[in-house]
Amino acid sequence: MRVGFDYLPAVQHPPGIGRWMRELVRALVQLDERPDIALFEVGGGPRPMDGAPLGLDGAVVRRVRGRWPRRLVGGLGRLGLGVDTLLGGVDVFQRALPGYPPVRRAPEVLPLAELPPEGAPADAALGAAARRGDVLVFCAHYAREVARRYELDPQRVHQVPVGCDHWTRELGDARPLRAPRVLVLGALRDERRPLRALEGFEAFRAGGGSGELLFVGRPASARGSFESALARSPVRADVTWTQDAAERDMPALVASSSVLLHLAQDEGSPVTPLEAYALGLEVVAEGLPAFHEALEGAFTPLPRAPSARAVADALAAAFAGVPDDARSAARRACAARFPWSRAARETSAVWARVHARHSRV
Repeated sequence: MRVGFDYLPAVQHPPGIGRWMRELVRALVQLDERPDIALFEVGGGPRPMDGAPLGLDGAVVRRVRGRWPRRLVGGLGRLGLGVDTLLGGVDVFQRALPGYPPVRRAPEVLPLAELPPEGAPADAALGAAARRGDVLVFCAHYAREVARRYELDPQRVHQVPVGCDHWTRELGDARPLRAPRVLVLGALRDERRPLRALEGFEAFRAGGGSGELLFVGRPASARGSFESALARSPVRADVTWTQDAAERDMPALVASSSVLLHLAQDEGSPVTPLEAYALGLEVVAEGLPAFHEALEGAFTPLPRAPSARAVADALAAAFAGVPDDARSAARRACAARFPWSRAARETSAVWARVHARHSRV
């Protein structure tokens, strides 16, 4: 079996879909039994993760690389061509993004870790992309929701695990000293409630709590409102926003924090809390189904759309458990169930089932 990958996000984007694709392929090439791998990495823009971070040195893979602009690649479909053809033919094509690049013949598999509001224009477009092939999801809740929302045969919606051992691998035996720091990871999007995180930290400090607040993520839809709120915040001297943290610095930065605060309107993957678990952090997060499924009750759950007071109280409870070797060990044990090797094996099994089904047609 030969599997093609839309690999450009892996070399361009440190977090998110880029990390998922990069770590998945990195784990695949280390399996004794694995499919043949063909990587499509064509497009403009910088490639900050190329080279050693990919973990492909010495691996036998086919890499089709180039600097063609996206519009030119997207136009292949109008010429009756697809990336599966450019890769020399593949049995399954693993997408990173819906609808791009064009695929002509190979069955497609699309990962879905987030869903737009139901009924929105983006929802209709995503549904059309999902119905072209099979779908990967990362929690049982999304398996049900995606099948219902897009009227898919449940057998075409496959739940697979995420991996979370990338930063422990990079950190090795080093264990940075923890600071009394609340860490917020991810782009400053309205859906991730950065203003509420700031307001909760303000209430936590006003109630006698101590420590600092660190946001790590690129600017996004909440940038303007967040910057305005931070400029007048009574705790602004203890709040830092790092927009461009180097990937090589992330393991030590996370490991030296005390609490991960993760607010999200909706997420279908538990990867961010699990990354913190792997390094022993306390986790305060909204009680999303994906988190309850994976985190084994070792985090401090918040109600949906929590108030600033609720966030402050949860932070106080989390800091009361720092340090707690038993709780930290429980979180690390939970994270140990999610190595990238497991994600690679189970995802490869999905591709095999997809290929077998299409071979019978």
